Amino acid sequence: MAEIWPALAPAFVIAFGCGLAGAVAMARLRLLVDKPNARSSHSLPTPRGGGIGLVVGALAGCLWLGAADAWAGFAAGALVAGVAGLADDARAQGAYVKFGAQFLAAGLAMAGGAVFGTVHVPGIGPVELGVFAGPVTFLWFVGLTNAYNFMDGLDALAASTGAVAALFAGLVLAVGGHHALAGLAFVLAAACLGFLPLNWPRARVFMGDVGSQFLGFSFAGLGVLAADADASGQLFWLIPLLLMHFLFDTMLTAARRVAAGENVLAAHRGHLYQLLNQSGVSHGRVSALLACFAGLQGLAALTLSSSVAVALLAAFALQLAYARFVFSRAKVRTP
Repeated sequence: MAEIWPALAPAFVIAFGCGLAGAVAMARLRLLVDKPNARSSHSLPTPRGGGIGLVVGALAGCLWLGAADAWAGFAAGALVAGVAGLADDARAQGAYVKFGAQFLAAGLAMAGGAVFGTVHVPGIGPVELGVFAGPVTFLWFVGLTNAYNFMDGLDALAASTGAVAALFAGLVLAVGGHHALAGLAFVLAAACLGFLPLNWPRARVFMGDVGSQFLGFSFAGLGVLAADADASGQLFWLIPLLLMHFLFDTMLTAARRVAAGENVLAAHRGHLYQLLNQSGVSHGRVSALLACFAGLQGLAALTLSSSVAVALLAAFALQLAYARFVFSRAKVRTP
């Protein structure tokens, strides 16, 4: 689908413009306001829900490219994830409602064909999932949607990582000849870049769950579609590699809380990025550091065709070193 490239520039502008317009509108209208509490990382009431423009921009850009028709189920699921997040931004929803909406979103995407069929294990080769294909795909969608949401706790963190990760995903997919998927990644990056100017510290508007849930679900779907399109199996690891720092932080934090006997679903401030911020590192520097992680992981993703195992191990080692540094600086006992 090389014909997608002539339409990419206007699609990029549409996504960027909608991302920016949504952020400006929510910042000025102040329809939804996040008031600080004991668990907040901000000290002043700040408008939220700015990610609504990001959702509209990414989907509009996808429609302009003509790619949405091929992935109608995935697009519908992403929209459901975003709308459910917006409902939570407007009024806190219970866990059953949140997970119910995510289950619906995942079901729509899977019904549209976004399902892992094979896992490519480095050193072993392809492993057919068979009857486990559905459960594995379902957990991937719901897991990454929530992981991305959990990591949206500092100014510009989710948007900057989203922009960098999506840009590198687009590059890797374009080099591999997966042009339609590359276009989807690039419009996702454009929507994040449009939102960023008003979200960079000190943020004038927060993304909200509408943006973070949409981004997490979109990256999950992009990962499934890329894996399905790649016979070599290398692209199965594209999104896990690009978002290694988000997945690592989420899983490590969950493990630490379980070990401490805490409720994993209860609100807290124990993520690595939160501990680093609490130790005195500013929002901007923490977000910039994690965006750099996304960039380094993006460079590693460009080498996937050479060695999947080396790229994954390098990214994992980087996160281990980061965790050790944060625990040392924050004077937290290493698990």
